[in-house]
Amino acid sequence: MIEFLMFLSELATDFTARARSSCKDVIGNTDYPGNRLMDVDSETFVIQAAQKGSEQAWRQLFEQHFDAVYRFCVALAAGRHDLAEELTQQVFVTAARRINRFDSSRAAFRAWLFGIAKNRHMAIRSRQQRRKLHEESSAMRTHEAVTPRDSDLRVHEALARLPSHYRSVLEAKYLRGMSMNQIAVDTSASVEAIESLLRRARAGFAREYEKIRTLG
Repeated sequence: MIEFLMFLSELATDFTARARSSCKDVIGNTDYPGNRLMDVDSETFVIQAAQKGSEQAWRQLFEQHFDAVYRFCVALAAGRHDLAEELTQQVFVTAARRINRFDSSRAAFRAWLFGIAKNRHMAIRSRQQRRKLHEESSAMRTHEAVTPRDSDLRVHEALARLPSHYRSVLEAKYLRGMSMNQIAVDTSASVEAIESLLRRARAGFAREYEKIRTLG
């Protein structure tokens, strides 16, 4: 299993390219029936080989199901291809770890992969929601801490001390009321990059404001 996970990691390094090229030319060997649609018996044979640790069988399953899993993940991710690629990678890594749990009498292999995709997507969404709530709570505490009636000058001075990219993202978020998506589009950056930048900017602002408050 360790060797297969290393193999899967290698496949994952070019997931974006595979998504764009419909995963063509992955398999050169035709000992397994994966360069064509597999019937139930053929797929069962390949799955059993994969469960026994066959790297070639895993390549076969990857080739056979990648396109369908990726399209399903694009739908789950509402068209966000970066998230779809992350989901697809997690699906195959999870499938590798749990292949011995797969029971063909309960579900088709592709349906099993789709089930993994749904679970991973729910986990990612839950993590993002927790992070959003944490950030909103932190932003509210920061806002409450720095907006008494006599603090306007301190706020502006603290902002002025920040690097321009920190100042810009704070002003966009809290002065202009822009959403993360709007800031990302406006700056040609990813939402994840903006979220990371905003966290650092808030921390920098809090430090500068505290210095000013202490001295003043």
